[in-house]
Amino acid sequence: MDTIVFDDFTTFVRDRHVDAQSSPHARLAPTLLLTREMGVNGDIPEALSDTSWARITFDLPAAVTQDAELLFYVNADTSTQQNPMHLRVNGHQIEHHQNREAMLTGGWDRCRIPATSLRQGNNEFVFHGNGVLHVDPFPGGLPDPPRSHSTRSFDGGATWHPGTHGPDGNLHGEYMVRLRLHGYAPGGLLTSSVIDLADPQDEGVIAAAPAFSRAELNAQVETPGGTAIEFRLRTGSTPGFDPRTWTPWMSCTRLDNPRRFVQWQARLSTTSATTTPVLNSVALQIESSGQDKAQTAAQLLELDQPLLIRSSYPFTCLAPDHRQERLRQEYRLDQVVAAGKTELEQLALLRDWVHSQWLGWQSGKYPYCPPWDPLEILSTTKGNWGFGMCTHYGATFAGCAAALGFVSRSIVVDHHCLAEVWSEDLQKWILEDAGPSREYDATYELDGTPLNALELHALLQRGKQDKVMANKLPQGQTEPMSDHVKSFVRFGIPLRNNHLIHPEPAELRHGYGQYHWDGYLWWSDAIEPRYPEYSLQTSRPADFYWSVNQTRVYLQATDAPDCLQLLLDHTMPNFSHFLVRCNGGDWETQAGPTLEWPLQPGDNSVEVRAVNTFGRMGRIARARVRHGA
Repeated sequence: MDTIVFDDFTTFVRDRHVDAQSSPHARLAPTLLLTREMGVNGDIPEALSDTSWARITFDLPAAVTQDAELLFYVNADTSTQQNPMHLRVNGHQIEHHQNREAMLTGGWDRCRIPATSLRQGNNEFVFHGNGVLHVDPFPGGLPDPPRSHSTRSFDGGATWHPGTHGPDGNLHGEYMVRLRLHGYAPGGLLTSSVIDLADPQDEGVIAAAPAFSRAELNAQVETPGGTAIEFRLRTGSTPGFDPRTWTPWMSCTRLDNPRRFVQWQARLSTTSATTTPVLNSVALQIESSGQDKAQTAAQLLELDQPLLIRSSYPFTCLAPDHRQERLRQEYRLDQVVAAGKTELEQLALLRDWVHSQWLGWQSGKYPYCPPWDPLEILSTTKGNWGFGMCTHYGATFAGCAAALGFVSRSIVVDHHCLAEVWSEDLQKWILEDAGPSREYDATYELDGTPLNALELHALLQRGKQDKVMANKLPQGQTEPMSDHVKSFVRFGIPLRNNHLIHPEPAELRHGYGQYHWDGYLWWSDAIEPRYPEYSLQTSRPADFYWSVNQTRVYLQATDAPDCLQLLLDHTMPNFSHFLVRCNGGDWETQAGPTLEWPLQPGDNSVEVRAVNTFGRMGRIARARVRHGA
């Protein structure tokens, strides 16, 4: 019997409600953000007065014992620094003066709410006196607008009315108000990686044909009253999940006659904000059936392949589409990068081309802020008529790179936007900044190696920002990075790069004022976030820097002694097919995740790589075996 023990969950896939950062063990996160809106539109202020009041309600899942933070978007308004805003929380009066320094740079004011003012269930927050709130309207054209949790009074709180928001009193929507609770989240989910029962220590083996009688979880847990940890299991015959080869999730801790691959989940829950369950360790016991199964005389000599790293958050990549093809053809993107002899040179040529398409910040000529659609951005910037913020340079680079088949995305930092792209040559994500001024249009490096945002953030945290260089390829200049390195005090990403064909979910006029959209995933150094106004925050590096375009090979014996079965897994977005080459011969197309590998006497080699629907090829995985004497 083999046993795999898991007692460090730091790298495990998890949702934002699980804390596996403050210790290796898993528990519920000690903080929870409640919000009624996504913050799509941050440009509709609504002034407060002695007669014009605003009200919003939040439902607390449990009673709290720690003070909370009420966060409300004010953008640049500073009127409450001198004249206070009046708040009423479940009837308790609070006088609030804005502390601009405590707001950092996000445009979100914040007010401490005593725990004694809050209760489980419905809570009412009323604003009046001075200051402003902003309204995030519901999408137009809906026959029946959603039920709003925000209402407005025009008579000092005597009567309340939905659908009367904004300067003209005619908008349906929600106030941009969020509540950060300090107490355990009610539930969270932790998920293991796929476990190879035939190679539980991931040493790289030629596995016998699977013959397992049992796989059973035994967990060491702490579950105080009102808390629980529930487990689920699933099993499959392929290393990557596929509903055709895997079972569904099952609420159990034991699988009889499992297939070669297994995965488990733990759902943590509590009914109290002051108490959390703790998952200390999980032991997976694997019992073979004892039946004779096919073996092989082949000896494994080499297995050269990466560990596949996966994010906790799905990322939607741009797929081939007529608009993608139009962008590629209309702006001759293939010709833009054609002179590049290396991948880095091609990316630099594309970046420099985007940088040179228009002058930044031309909003005075044409005050229309386009969405992140590169075709629309490029059409509105002809003649330097477009808004042209750094946001649009980053979105255009990311969209054009994606149209060429690269895996790219926009990235938001403090008062700046740029892009990251997966470098196949370097096998890592790197920054590309096409921004509007001369200090941009660069790849950022340390000792000649391009950096990503997390690496740059870490250098800033350690006071090493003066070591960062800006590589101005294709001009061939390298110079110290300017003070703008300080922007990497924070960073976040949208969880998609398909803005070219899907305008929503939207980041409307993003960056023109402050950051208000709640759809970004933000990096957080601590489990209690420094910027508490956003829902999606993580301290797990793989959630930002998952592996791309990589392939992994699993070897398995068959009934034929001179043949092995290859089981294939990959991290190729827009996957099309595998290419397989045996013994240095021709590359052949393989559609599915399993294939037979005939062996000849002596040394045998196989190489496998994934190909996407744009025709771009990923990293090669290699295996060498010796067959026979």
